Amino acid sequence: MDLIVNSFYRSLRHLLLSVMVTGLTASCAVSGDRQGPESTERAAAAPAVAAPAEAGTATQPEQQVLTDDLMYDLLLAEIAGQRGDFDVSVSRYLEAAMVARDPRVAQRAMQMASFARQYDTALLAARRWVELEPDSDEAHKSIIALALQLGDLDEVVNHLDYLIGASDDSGEGFRTATAVLARHADKQAALQALGQLVKRRPQNPQAWMAQCRMAVLAEQLDVALASVDRALELAPDLPAATILKAQVLVRQERNADATGLLAAASRRDPDNTDLLFAYGRMLLDAEDLAGAREQFARVVKLDPEYPGGLYSLALLELETRQFKAGEKHLKLLLKQNRDDQNALYYLGYAKQEQGNTAAALDWFLKVESGDYWNQALLRAARIMAENGDIRRMQEHMRLMRQKHPEQAVDFFLIEGQVLTDIDQPQAAYDVYETALTYSPDNADLLYAHALAAEKLDKLDVTESNLRMILDKDPADVRSLNALGYTLADRTNRYEEALAYISKAFLLKPDDPAIIDSMGWVYFRIGDLERARFYLKQAWEKNLDSEIGAHYGEVLWMSGEQDAARRVWEASRKTTPDDPVLLDVIHRLDP
Repeated sequence: MDLIVNSFYRSLRHLLLSVMVTGLTASCAVSGDRQGPESTERAAAAPAVAAPAEAGTATQPEQQVLTDDLMYDLLLAEIAGQRGDFDVSVSRYLEAAMVARDPRVAQRAMQMASFARQYDTALLAARRWVELEPDSDEAHKSIIALALQLGDLDEVVNHLDYLIGASDDSGEGFRTATAVLARHADKQAALQALGQLVKRRPQNPQAWMAQCRMAVLAEQLDVALASVDRALELAPDLPAATILKAQVLVRQERNADATGLLAAASRRDPDNTDLLFAYGRMLLDAEDLAGAREQFARVVKLDPEYPGGLYSLALLELETRQFKAGEKHLKLLLKQNRDDQNALYYLGYAKQEQGNTAAALDWFLKVESGDYWNQALLRAARIMAENGDIRRMQEHMRLMRQKHPEQAVDFFLIEGQVLTDIDQPQAAYDVYETALTYSPDNADLLYAHALAAEKLDKLDVTESNLRMILDKDPADVRSLNALGYTLADRTNRYEEALAYISKAFLLKPDDPAIIDSMGWVYFRIGDLERARFYLKQAWEKNLDSEIGAHYGEVLWMSGEQDAARRVWEASRKTTPDDPVLLDVIHRLDP
């Protein structure tokens, strides 16, 4: 029996040495093949400690002599980890780490303890790792992550100080420090910790800029301003500090001071693209579109590939209806990146705004992903439908559902919206009916189906769908408002309607549509004074034609016919064909 055991241990010796040389990159307990729900939860909760280096990428440590005790600890630790017995695995790995001279054993002990959420033990192992490999940035980063998890900011500061000192770029080192400390829940404590780093390098402007950023996160704007001012005293010509100060001034609602600061800096350094771009953004926020365009144009002239330069200039040109210039710059963007999906979308937008729907459709159909994919699909579908090619539009939506089944609901919604927009409520209703057979509990489909049903006088379907949504989410504001408005407008269940709309109003009191509903339900109840109070607010927030129709009707019924006509006339300028508006005008003032 002893011979068998000894043979077994000899055969494992080579295996364990091999495992150590490869850094023990993944235990069976952590591997994807064996990972169950509990393992996944543990992994998600572990702090972001550094992953081990791949074999051959790091300097090989001195040859580790495996004693029987050390070999036994490593073997037992690994087997225990495979079996999910993390208490045994962690304790044995830690014992091995304290004995072994190989930093990879300490690294493995730290990883296993972190995985088991034994962060105190993981920190001990990480300290041993640093002891054995003091120049390893990854080892220091692991201590930082674990110390942060345990709230030990002093240890975090010490190791951040090491990383800053070891970095060739102190600015990058301090940005890393800010990002790390920003993860701490107590931002005031994080600010104090960063202050310790600043005290160690008081002549470094990057240190003061880091303190400024952390002070902003801690909502200490006076400290932030004083810190960035100190950075500028040390480095008056540092553009990043000037831009940072402007950002702080904006947070203090001193926008004019921020704009003046960037204007002066841009005059002193007219070729600095960072300053020019920041100045352009500031002018854009101030709605000085001509000034912003001038700055963005200067940026593009100096550096056509400046991040965001061409894109910002092009969008501003489209906003000011300088379509040819905007298209030119968007096409330059495509030369730099032929797959720029936003540029493709906005080229379609530019063509559509100029009335060239055929060219717009071609551009929209080129968009295959990105922020504006759904918007491009909607615009393309609408163009097809408005051109009378409904069959093509529906076939396109069908193909998109086949190509991207995970987004089928989005395509059903787009198809239904387009049919609604071209006044085909029955066709839209049928699309949503079909969609609900695939996804019967989808709130967006139920809501869209409810609105289509209301247009067809299927109020039982409208109410049923909206109640289904509210059964699952009683705080769904749009459904509360829609159900309340429908009951107020299409039934005499006014008190019930008021209850739904009031709840929506409490959840979202600044929404013009909900304020309009509040006014309308009070009008239906007969309380003209309250109706006028709410509808006036809604109208001032949003000159929507339906709000205008309601507000005008209340004014008319209050004896203010001239005021009502002025409201209706303003509404007709923006939406001359709105059916609700036309109905009330023809009914009251034919």
